[in-house]
Amino acid sequence: MDIAIYNTTLLTMQGKGLGIIPNATIGIEDGLIICLGKAKTVDHGKTDQIIDGRNHITMPGFINSHIHSGITLLRGAAQDVPELEWMNKAIGPFIKHLAKDDLIAGSRLGVMEGLSSGTTTFAEYTDNVRDLVEKVYLPWGVRVVAIETINEVSRDRSKLKPTDLYTFDQDKGIAAFKRNKQLFHTFTGNPLVSVMFGPQALDMISLELLKEIQTECQERMSKVHMHIAQGERERLQIQGRFGKDQTTVKVLKSHDLLDSNLIAAHIHDTTPEERELLVDHKVGMVGCPSSISMIDGIVPPVGHYRSLGGRASLGTDQAPGPGHHNMIRELRTISLLTKVMSQDPTTIPAWEALQLGSVGGSKNLGLDKKVGSLEVGKQADIITIDLKKVNLTPEIHKPFYNFIPNLVYSMNGNEVDNVIINGEFIIRDYKFDKIDVEAIINDVNQRATKIFTAAEDDWIQADSKLVDFHRRGYI
Repeated sequence: MDIAIYNTTLLTMQGKGLGIIPNATIGIEDGLIICLGKAKTVDHGKTDQIIDGRNHITMPGFINSHIHSGITLLRGAAQDVPELEWMNKAIGPFIKHLAKDDLIAGSRLGVMEGLSSGTTTFAEYTDNVRDLVEKVYLPWGVRVVAIETINEVSRDRSKLKPTDLYTFDQDKGIAAFKRNKQLFHTFTGNPLVSVMFGPQALDMISLELLKEIQTECQERMSKVHMHIAQGERERLQIQGRFGKDQTTVKVLKSHDLLDSNLIAAHIHDTTPEERELLVDHKVGMVGCPSSISMIDGIVPPVGHYRSLGGRASLGTDQAPGPGHHNMIRELRTISLLTKVMSQDPTTIPAWEALQLGSVGGSKNLGLDKKVGSLEVGKQADIITIDLKKVNLTPEIHKPFYNFIPNLVYSMNGNEVDNVIINGEFIIRDYKFDKIDVEAIINDVNQRATKIFTAAEDDWIQADSKLVDFHRRGYI
């Protein structure tokens, strides 16, 4: 074997419950899991690298099902404002000052943060996503689902009122669609890269182009990943384009655009009946609880969607609002907020949150034959979690495993000491193998300082609530 982790507690995420196997060993060779089970049944004698897994949980890496990592450089730029201001007035003045290299630098920061807290797969959603795949993900050996943002909207929207309809640029949308299709040719056969289509939202793309994307998706047996019913701003745009009684879900249904290939991000501006309709059409959903609670003041309806039998997973979205790309925080956030919203402390228990962040993500993204659970023959995307930390102590195995709730409600992410992707160490004993953390942080700080300075006048003119908070000395 190339790598063996022995005397550990496995959370396999398959079989009964979480598939917990105490006193276990797992073996990796040529990027694959080749054996796992009780330690006494697995011979790890001839192994290149051996990890002592005592007082550790060994489990599949977390799967971030929806991330815009490039704008991590704008962390702290847009929060605590009304939802209608967030896109155009709060974050918009800064985004237009981001150059291509700034987006790559921001992505390095965001992916590095995700890796350090145990994420091994990122569903990256952005313009020119190929740049990030080739300059961030592949050089570091990180698994990525590449999703090209396709929209037809003019880039400068800072002066638009919420009810002003976006002007569409057909050539822009077609160019993005072509880039998305090219990704399939570019990365065919790459074990670390999967591709799906990314029409941004129904208010940002014509129905004609959306139908073309659906047809192409079906021919390629891929998926469409789309922001759907993500708040009042989108609702006003849909009503302006399609009629006052229309919603995103109604329009998609009337044009036969709901199917099992669709992954719907957010859907917090849907009715219970619309969620039932989405589940009936086998649409998957991604909830981004930290982002949506920060930007919209709403809890993503992950609990309700799951109760209807729908498939769901979690993502971090973007850093400027919620402030992070730490999936551990998302597990805790969705569990706690759903309990409060439903006034039911039994909703999304710890074990369900762990499933949402791992095997739930692999099933939603169509990667469950490769990753998301620990099984012989699957690709070795594995993390170990050190339980000998103050916040995870005590560690109890009888009469039940207390570390299951502790992983969700007490863990911060810095307890992850080993990260393995495709059988290769990314983090070994808390240290990155290929990433110069200090150099990335220094670079990002320099870039962010220039961007925030260059955007100052635009930010002031946009006049979001944050400008007033600044004048009053709060930020």
